[in-house]
Amino acid sequence: MSISIPIDENLAGQRLDVFCTARLDDFSRTVVQKAIKEEKILVNGSAAKTGYILRIGDSVSLDIASPKEASTASFEAPAIKIPILYEDHDVVVIDKPPGIAVHAGVGIKSGTIADWFAARYPNVTHVGDIGRAGIVHRLDKDTSGVMILAKNETAFLHLKNQFALRRVRKEYLALVFGVPGGKDGRITRPIMRSRRNPMRRAVDDAGKESATEWVMERRFGSMYALLRVIPFTGRMHQIRVHLHFLGYPIVGDSLYTFKRKRQPNGVKRQLLHAEHLTVLLPNEKRKTFTAPLAEDFQEVIANLEYH
Repeated sequence: MSISIPIDENLAGQRLDVFCTARLDDFSRTVVQKAIKEEKILVNGSAAKTGYILRIGDSVSLDIASPKEASTASFEAPAIKIPILYEDHDVVVIDKPPGIAVHAGVGIKSGTIADWFAARYPNVTHVGDIGRAGIVHRLDKDTSGVMILAKNETAFLHLKNQFALRRVRKEYLALVFGVPGGKDGRITRPIMRSRRNPMRRAVDDAGKESATEWVMERRFGSMYALLRVIPFTGRMHQIRVHLHFLGYPIVGDSLYTFKRKRQPNGVKRQLLHAEHLTVLLPNEKRKTFTAPLAEDFQEVIANLEYH
């Protein structure tokens, strides 16, 4: 869709994002704001802020596929199998396999969870952020486990609010090098992008507040331990960064590790699994969803027990 809308005295005085959302029925406000930031919506041929107040004589131009157009596009489903744990009118809860990215990014253009979701449910292509159909939260590519996806804009906003207000409880299982002392612990060190490596995050006093708790599940001699980890904030790579900082990096994690750490047999990725997710659904029912431990993770645990 490519249109241009002149602003007269009857339209002036509105915020740009509010005006576009009201004027274009097919677009949610979230999608409109994203399009403005990506400069797909312009004012007088130039980029503008979402809160720009329209004036008489302005011209708003928009060049973006509408949800109706997008929903009729041909999406090729990735050749991946995604187990569905729960589904209703508003959401789909999946057991994300390891090795699959949630959405496109640097070096990843297709074969994502977002691609799978859009192919399976064509009407969700307009839900949430552009190019990330229904994605409310994310797991790292090599992390397995439970994820919730939104099937409509109302559900998307409801769930995003739940995560933003920290009303969602997440529990992970992590196999780590070393054995922490005690039965449990808590770390509240702030996290930000690494000053040395932009691909990493790091504990830094200038970062954003971050809180993670851990509980000892099992010990495997003095070499490894299985921890239950509960993040109370949602920073990128938070669990990986905090455990690395404590001196107990996750087995198989090539980004946050120490040199000369010998990986157990069969390890091909970071052994981090999102086991439980507790959330208030759009239907006002609070549910806990559980994803069984991924097979490769189970095999490593079985090998450690055997030896």
